[in-house]
Amino acid sequence: MLVLRRAADNVAPMPPDDSIAAFLAEPRNAVVVGTRADGRPHATPNWFYWDGARFYVSTTRDRVKYRIFTRDPRAQLLVDDCTGFRYLMVYGTVDIREDLAAELPRFRAIREKHGRPAQSDEELLAGLEAEQRVLLAITPDGPPSSWNARGFS
Repeated sequence: MLVLRRAADNVAPMPPDDSIAAFLAEPRNAVVVGTRADGRPHATPNWFYWDGARFYVSTTRDRVKYRIFTRDPRAQLLVDDCTGFRYLMVYGTVDIREDLAAELPRFRAIREKHGRPAQSDEELLAGLEAEQRVLLAITPDGPPSSWNARGFS
C-alpha cells in the first residue's frame, strides 16, 4: 500500500517502509548537507548505516562537516540510486558522538555494509582513535512516510 505525502506544490507516492529499509541497506552513499557559518551549503558523499531509527556517518574532527554540525545540528541527507533513478531526501538533526568505544558497533556496521574487512574491537578502536574519528548520529525529523522519495513503486 502506498502512502501519499503532500509537499507544498505536489503529491509524492511514498514506498512502504520495507522498500525504504531495503534501499538503505544497500551499499551506497548518502550526501550529507550542512550549513556553513556564512550560510552556504556544504555537501559531501559519505558511507552510512541506517538502523531503522538513525543514520550513522563517520567523520573526523579535522573535517569541515565536524565544525558545521558542532555549531548547527540541522542536516539534510540525499541517498541516491543514479542507475535506478531512485532517491530519498531526509531532513534531520545531528548528534555528534565522540565515545568511540561505545559506538564501535555502529562504526563496524558502516564498514561491513561497504565491504571493509572485519577487525577486532582493539584494532578498530585504535584505527578510529588514530584518525580522530567521531560518529554523526542523524535522527530524521519525521518517519519515512514524511521523507521525499522518488522512483519507488
